[in-house]
Amino acid sequence: MKAVEFQRVKSMLLDSLDQASSIIINTIFGKEKAIVFLGKTFVDHQVYDNLNEAIAECKADLALGVEVLIAPDDTNHFRVWISIPEEMILQSA
Repeated sequence: MKAVEFQRVKSMLLDSLDQASSIIINTIFGKEKAIVFLGKTFVDHQVYDNLNEAIAECKADLALGVEVLIAPDDTNHFRVWISIPEEMILQSA
């Protein structure tokens, strides 16, 4: 797996999620699909048709200090995952 870092390591572009663990978590918003990568939990945020769209749309999140992962999904789109503070996770489902 190759990870490309940009925007001061607040965001990573992954070529796959092979080394991320998929989990379901309970948050204050309900059950959510999540992944754990490098010890941090990320929730599924948005899907984009191409990489440039995904990167452009992440700029607001990055400006707020939110950590972001971008990875291709099984449908040839790019899925954006945003970090979630541990305080928002009620428990792993």
